[in-house]
Amino acid sequence: MAAQTMNGRMLLKWIALAACVIWIAVTFYQEFLDVDPDQYGFRSSEVESRMKACGGSFQQRYDCKEAIIIAKGHDSFLLWVEKSALVLGPPLILAFLLNRTGRGRPSGTLQDHIARRPTTPLSKRRVR
Repeated sequence: MAAQTMNGRMLLKWIALAACVIWIAVTFYQEFLDVDPDQYGFRSSEVESRMKACGGSFQQRYDCKEAIIIAKGHDSFLLWVEKSALVLGPPLILAFLLNRTGRGRPSGTLQDHIARRPTTPLSKRRVR
């Protein structure tokens, strides 16, 4: 019976591994490789139009454009973190769940484990 359960767990782990590899390959391609590079850079049409709207003196235009570039950098960082979480999150969750289900459950409650803990008799304790 134990060998059957072990084979079932191994089969489940191999299926999960194959699903994770497929998930990572497909989402990595969609999220990182199959994208328009101008969409995320500072030369995107959205950023260019916002920079053209900057007016005033040279210093004001410079500060306006710098603020736009910094905001785009923050947005890009959050976007890439989101993409990375989309690629790696589900396989990590699946691995965690498989690890949790494969463990044996302790019998009894915490009180049972505390009550069963062996104690050293007072006569055997060394006191100086």
